[in-house]
Amino acid sequence: MSEFRRNPFTGEWTLYAENRKNRPYEFTWSKPERKTGEKCPFCRGHESWTTPAVYQDGADGVWSIRVFPNMYPAVSASGFYSERESFYEQTVGTGRHEVLVDTPTHGETIDEFSLNHMQEVLMALRMRYVSIRAEENTEYVQIFKNCGAEAGMSIQHSHWQLVGVPIVPERIRKMMDLGMGKSCRFCEMLLHEQEQKKRIAYENKTFLAITPYASRYPYEVWVMPKAHRKAFGELTAEEMSDLAEMLYVLLPKVAKLRQDVGYNLCLMDSPKFGDFHWHLQILPRIGGFAGFENATDCFINTVRPEDAAAYYRGDEEETEA
Repeated sequence: MSEFRRNPFTGEWTLYAENRKNRPYEFTWSKPERKTGEKCPFCRGHESWTTPAVYQDGADGVWSIRVFPNMYPAVSASGFYSERESFYEQTVGTGRHEVLVDTPTHGETIDEFSLNHMQEVLMALRMRYVSIRAEENTEYVQIFKNCGAEAGMSIQHSHWQLVGVPIVPERIRKMMDLGMGKSCRFCEMLLHEQEQKKRIAYENKTFLAITPYASRYPYEVWVMPKAHRKAFGELTAEEMSDLAEMLYVLLPKVAKLRQDVGYNLCLMDSPKFGDFHWHLQILPRIGGFAGFENATDCFINTVRPEDAAAYYRGDEEETEA
């Protein structure tokens, strides 16, 4: 059984999921090993190697997107309690943890997807998000994708994860406290960035991609809807198409930062009952956290966001030419 424990001094939750230590791991410490799909549980023809699918866009052996419960879940559907000791607070790690395999092709990465397939993946993610969010004990749904060993990927076959949990993560709570008041400070920030034009990485009709003013990671990008949308599930079909285009344009540039670069895609969403400005964060894992970051929660970033935005816009290429 999983369990959340809350730090009484920071308010942050730690999730203890001991069964996760048994999950398979396909990378070596020094260099990722490029394996074939022969023994991959996420490849076509190996459907029986995973838990039964909750969604599959084709029959066994011919699907392109497949979703199933994680075999080594961080949270599980059974049991629920919340209690306080005389000093500490804890709650059982109940919820749902699903895997969405976004390509049948072993070795294909998301930066190589066609625009149409990118949109189909996002639509499948939204469908599962809505289902998980509707469950009684779900307070928050986290969607994320780990790309590469440095980003926490354990199975090399491209996939996403969706985790519905009974708590609101402290980082989301803090962002809501600072960003949502009489007006949305995220909306105000987007207007400011459009005026300044210093940190815009890419823009289309619906979304603005910015390299945030106080970014934690080199080349970090936030993809934000221009109109206020509190949750991923609120996006229209047209908006989903525009979001797919943003990823189709930006992710190949992330992949080119360096060979085998690792990065995370994190959907920052509202709790079930709350207001927020939904957005997607792209976090390249260049460099690593060390003693200073772990001690202070103050990050050392080696790339100014203005320079990162210039890279994504292609200004550096124009300058070199």
